[in-house]
Amino acid sequence: METVSDRMTSPVLTIEHDENIQNAAKKIYANEIGSLLVTQNQIIIGIVTKTDLMIKVLAKNLDAESTLVAEVMTLPLISIDAEEPLDSALEILRENSIRHLAVNQNNQIVGIISIKDLR
Repeated sequence: METVSDRMTSPVLTIEHDENIQNAAKKIYANEIGSLLVTQNQIIIGIVTKTDLMIKVLAKNLDAESTLVAEVMTLPLISIDAEEPLDSALEILRENSIRHLAVNQNNQIVGIISIKDLR
């Protein structure tokens, strides 16, 4: 049976909570990804996604240079164990109406799995 670790993206890319949204958007675009994990003092505290950028920044006409990642990131960060079956990941995504899950192994975030990874 295929597990989350078989389809996750690793390593994860991060951005500091006090960086601006413009930097987050550039990093997402440059790496062709859908999300970044948000850190504070090297501890993962949340996630910022393309959807966050569209709904919380663009649709509200916020300034990308002055708006900080911390102001639009999604909390809490929802995660799944790397050895869980793919069906479990899909169920969590659907139940929470989200597109990205952090993947943990031994209490460490080791990857990201998205709805696209499950197709």
